[in-house]
Amino acid sequence: MVGFLARWSFFMLLIATISGCDDSADQPNGGSSGAPSPGDLAQGQQIANTISGAPPVTDANGAPGFGSPQDSSQFGDASFTANSVAKIDTDGDPSEQGYDPNWNAQTSGHIDGQPVNSAQYAYVVMSPDQMAASGAQIGDWAQVTNNATGQTVWARVEDVGPPGGTGEISEATATAVGIQFQQNSWTVGNPTVTVQVYAGTASTPGGSH
Repeated sequence: MVGFLARWSFFMLLIATISGCDDSADQPNGGSSGAPSPGDLAQGQQIANTISGAPPVTDANGAPGFGSPQDSSQFGDASFTANSVAKIDTDGDPSEQGYDPNWNAQTSGHIDGQPVNSAQYAYVVMSPDQMAASGAQIGDWAQVTNNATGQTVWARVEDVGPPGGTGEISEATATAVGIQFQQNSWTVGNPTVTVQVYAGTASTPGGSH
């Protein structure tokens, strides 16, 4: 009888946990998420490590997966700067299939012939017109700053998005600068970021500092 009650309690707890997740696709990507449950928040913050196996972000100055550019003093002024509401790009992260309605298995950039996993690498998204106007290319370095906290991380341009889009960053980038999000890619609140891209820097190697 004791064993039966223990199994029943575990079953009810499991049902309560699952029903607390909100994976509805009714809200636009990147919008306010209302009042997510603690489970949703924890899930969003840990996508980069719990679900996809990426290590926790411990150095907000070095891009997860890419590190920091070895000699950023040679970059000069940013060729592209945008200040806008942050949006999460989950492309390349296989664990996001079925959760983010805008998910794509592929990214414009590749690492060893494979898509760049949003949960493991800090990257930013630019539109074709932005890249053309600034001279930026896939692989160029960028800096992303959380305007509310001042947290900054190095990232690379690794995906091309729709015309005029700004503020779209990978899961790993968001985690590195303290932006919370749910697995369906909705951010918590409407955090804003400043993205600065440095054209012609793709060949600059990265490394840990």
